[in-house]
Amino acid sequence: MAAQKDFGPVSGPASPAFDPNTAEFDTAAGLPALGKAEGKLPGALRRPLTARIIALILVLAAVVGLGGGKLAAKAADVRALYEQGMRGDGLSIASDLNARANAAANILAMAESLLGQDDVLVTEARAALDGLNAAEGPAAQYQANARLASAVDALYQQLATVAEKEGKADTLQTQWSEFLSRQDIIQHDGYNEAAQAFNETLGGFPAVLLGGIWQIEKVELFA
Repeated sequence: MAAQKDFGPVSGPASPAFDPNTAEFDTAAGLPALGKAEGKLPGALRRPLTARIIALILVLAAVVGLGGGKLAAKAADVRALYEQGMRGDGLSIASDLNARANAAANILAMAESLLGQDDVLVTEARAALDGLNAAEGPAAQYQANARLASAVDALYQQLATVAEKEGKADTLQTQWSEFLSRQDIIQHDGYNEAAQAFNETLGGFPAVLLGGIWQIEKVELFA
């Protein structure tokens, strides 16, 4: 069996605070981003003079680290929730996905032993697990996790009867329970709520302009 991918540390230091006083801003390089940001203005503010006055004010604010620095730091904090959890405690979607993948690997190992490596359901579960291990980012990992759920569920249904006959039902049930419970924890995680709240803030005014100037992107949802 290939080593399982570690989706994130179970513990770790919080991301370093963003210091706007040490940030560098390339005004010339930021002009194209400014143009894009200006295009996001509401219709009433899209008049050339009004838009440019507002944009100039925001450029000056961004240069000295007002507003844009805080927005960038908030984006980093929200993204850290996915890997490290609240306060860096390791209780995160990434750590739960890692535990879920390990439970799936244990179920798969038993299935390969009892059903054979060439069994069609074993093959599908192996491919789904490899897909989750290879997936990068919340959205891709969400899709891969959904595929794994379907594949492991089908495999478990076939494996349960054989495991009972072989006296391995308790071992299988332990791994199956772990696999399901981690999914339940993931579904109640607060990451998506925090990410959605940030994205809504980023889409408002004046954050939409600051985001364009500082090239701050929306936070990816686990969906």
